[in-house]
Amino acid sequence: MQQEFRNQLEQLRQQFVASLPERARRLEEIWSHLRHLNWTEQGITVLQQFARKLAEASTHYGFPDLHHTAGQLDSFITNLNALGRSFGGLEHAQLQEHIQHLSRAMAIAASGNARKDPLPLNDRTAPYPEAQGKTIFVIDPDRVVAALCNAYLRKAGFTVEYFDNPQSCMQRLYLDSPSAILMDPDFERAGLKAITSLHQIKALLTATTPIILMSGRTDVNAKLRALRAGSTDYLTKPLDFNFLVEKLVHIISENTKTPRVMLVDDDQDITGLQAEILRYAGMEVLAVNQPLHSLQHAARFKPDLVILDMHMPDMNGMELAVLLRQDPEFLLLPIIFVTADTDATLHKNIKALGINALLTKPFEAADLIRVSQQALADTSALKNRVARVTRQNQQPQQINRSYFFTVLEEELHTSNLGSQTSALYYFSIDKLEELAKQLGPVDFAELHDQFCRRLADTVGSDEHWMDLSNLVACVLAGKRSPEFHRQRGEQFTRHLSAQPYMIKGKSLSLDIKLGIAALNPALGTANNALLSAEQAFEASLSGAATASATATTDKNLPDFSHIVFSRDLTLAFQPIISLEDAQIEHFSVLTRLRNEEGDPIPAGQFLSRITQPGRRLELDRWVLQQAVSAIAENSATREQATLFIHLAEETLQQSAFFSFAANVLRSSRLRGDGRLVFMLEENWALNHFHQTQEIAKALENIRCSICITRAGENENIIPMLDQLATRYLRLSPKLTNKGTNSALLEQLVNKATQQGIKVIATQIENSHNLSSLWMQGVRLFEGFFIQPPDSGFHLQNDIIFAKEFVQGNGFSSR
Repeated sequence: MQQEFRNQLEQLRQQFVASLPERARRLEEIWSHLRHLNWTEQGITVLQQFARKLAEASTHYGFPDLHHTAGQLDSFITNLNALGRSFGGLEHAQLQEHIQHLSRAMAIAASGNARKDPLPLNDRTAPYPEAQGKTIFVIDPDRVVAALCNAYLRKAGFTVEYFDNPQSCMQRLYLDSPSAILMDPDFERAGLKAITSLHQIKALLTATTPIILMSGRTDVNAKLRALRAGSTDYLTKPLDFNFLVEKLVHIISENTKTPRVMLVDDDQDITGLQAEILRYAGMEVLAVNQPLHSLQHAARFKPDLVILDMHMPDMNGMELAVLLRQDPEFLLLPIIFVTADTDATLHKNIKALGINALLTKPFEAADLIRVSQQALADTSALKNRVARVTRQNQQPQQINRSYFFTVLEEELHTSNLGSQTSALYYFSIDKLEELAKQLGPVDFAELHDQFCRRLADTVGSDEHWMDLSNLVACVLAGKRSPEFHRQRGEQFTRHLSAQPYMIKGKSLSLDIKLGIAALNPALGTANNALLSAEQAFEASLSGAATASATATTDKNLPDFSHIVFSRDLTLAFQPIISLEDAQIEHFSVLTRLRNEEGDPIPAGQFLSRITQPGRRLELDRWVLQQAVSAIAENSATREQATLFIHLAEETLQQSAFFSFAANVLRSSRLRGDGRLVFMLEENWALNHFHQTQEIAKALENIRCSICITRAGENENIIPMLDQLATRYLRLSPKLTNKGTNSALLEQLVNKATQQGIKVIATQIENSHNLSSLWMQGVRLFEGFFIQPPDSGFHLQNDIIFAKEFVQGNGFSSR
């Protein structure tokens, strides 16, 4: 075993040696770019990152001379930056000499004539028991170094998945969660930019999943940024792999929760035996022998899994399962049935409850452990999917003033003048002093507390806020485009102003105003940034800021006559998920227009600009072709994925379009019925019911179907369902979130269920609404996040921006 591992390490070293010529060409490319094209600070940063990563890799693979030479170049650049000196004159000659030395050292190592140290070797021969069944996601831009890391982790017993960038890892996280993430945040051309991805990655994980950063950066600032961003630990490269493995084992063990299992069976001997089996498997067990007391025990014990006997006195297992699931707290509770009854109809009825497994007595102990562990794992993944469907309230990121200004100063110094900048939002009201005198100090302070609570409810996990004085507060938002900051700021003001504030039983309406200051190094200090935001706020009182923002939006949206589809337009995909199936198989297709800064503009903001005859039909054809090609070319989505596409009604009324759609399907690799679903809004369908019937019939002829969107805004849709061939209803958010007409919602879902129509709920605000919809029969949910179907999906798509943009503006598929 040890010799096999040694051979594996030697093969990896040979791969590193084989990569050196390509690395040498990369070095020459960077140096040529610096000398002849663009002698910039960013270029110097790229060169230093190259040297640092080469020094790391050469250390790991036992090339001390190469490590020393690369380290000298890294140190030379660091020292010049610390002294504030330029790279001209004598410094230029010295830098060139370092690069020449490094090129020679790489050539010697590639030729096999370099001095080599023995490979690092972990003397431990047996895997760690704690690593078994644990998956580690490794994110590292250097594949050769990552291969060595992966070898040690697998030898320890971990399962490893590798990603060369944070975005591909985030796409994978939508489907599965690891036991830990190991990430190098220092990517070429980006500095420590990947640290900013940490917030988005953490949002896709459970709260206890550890993230360990590993980097060649040893400066305190890098470590502080990593810890503030939410990493569990920060390790400095080159790594001691023995220490890394032990660190992971320790952290994962500390974060591993002992699952709680509640057994319900009137036979004490059976529950006693099952309890011993599950305790042996590392679970905490509560045995309940009086079924009528099960709900009280569940409320106190908070089980992660319930195992029920079917036939019991007073209450059978099916009745108990229904009662448990009626409690929103236990909606997603995994349930396993055990029974000696072999009746096929009974088994079918039990499985219809949405249980995780059914065991027929007698069964082996190993079977009980296996299905219990599988049920717990499936439910953990399910809860992650539910969390992404529902919009969870964020914890308020209020911090003390000292820390707020420290973070603000750091953002100022790390900002650039590109299209993506951090910003400071300044909130208050006009005539603040007059209101303070009118209310008096006590009531004014109470009003301020309500204002702060609303602000805290709106602040995201990657934003910080601080109140400066009564009814004056600031929010620090991360690097985004100016358009995004404008939209995000307006979202804050709408929330803060939407509902009246209550003072001594009387309502008081506030018109919250906003000032936004883009952060850049020219501001110099945090106080200057605050002054700039306050000045923007003062300008907003006269409407100047709003006019400016409107002009900017118009400027950034080009005339549609000049748009080139493949250049200016892109597609994004919004998953529609089932709580019963881990695989996402339904995708709503979203059309996005890139503005001058490259930001994706939702279709609802630019479709109205299409005024040329036939141009919308041309656009719809392009969308259909691109969406089908993207799904068909991906092996993970080709066989099962369903596309929901929202095209213009006038497009769907042209018979020639159906021939075109049929040809697109025939020439693709998609097979099966119903792979394309075309969406029509309820209001249009009711006002043009005959045309809708014709469209549905024409789509059925080419093995496609329709989905009625915003369903339930008009109760007349219910009797129309008997006359309309449709497979899906996409509910109006008014029904699913505000609960304005629960009776109509119940009638609509019941009618759809009778007709075999699948119902989709969208923009669910919280898990309690989801619980209620689940109990009423809704099985498909469209969340607030946008993603490609998987990591192999290559359409360009700014996932995080799109997710937050949709959340803030209520956009879905238009």
